[in-house]
Amino acid sequence: MTIADRIQTLRKSKGMSQEELADAAGVSRQAVSKWESEQSTPDIDKVVILSEIFDVTTDYLLKGIEPVENNDHKTMADVVDQKILTEKNGKRAKTILKWVLIGFGAFLAIDLISMIIFFIINGFPT
Repeated sequence: MTIADRIQTLRKSKGMSQEELADAAGVSRQAVSKWESEQSTPDIDKVVILSEIFDVTTDYLLKGIEPVENNDHKTMADVVDQKILTEKNGKRAKTILKWVLIGFGAFLAIDLISMIIFFIINGFPT
């Protein structure tokens, strides 16, 4: 799709005539007709005006690049808070792992001590 096609498609989707678009952009109807028939292209200042009229980016008008939807409106404070929470969760996980390992080590030590006491009392099997 060319810039001419995009201008025409956007104009029609807004329900505008060439005359109405010309008035809004501050050009003649013939200029709009030439843009849409690829006889000429709008100047950069007119591209900016067209982007405002059609509520699209200049990248879309010039190159057909669709804007990327970004519903993630994070502020810097949100990013910092998320980083702090991630670090806290990491520390919490390390602490939990440390206590699980200490508990497992204590269990093994108690098991070993009870086995030694058992063999001292009952003797070693022959």
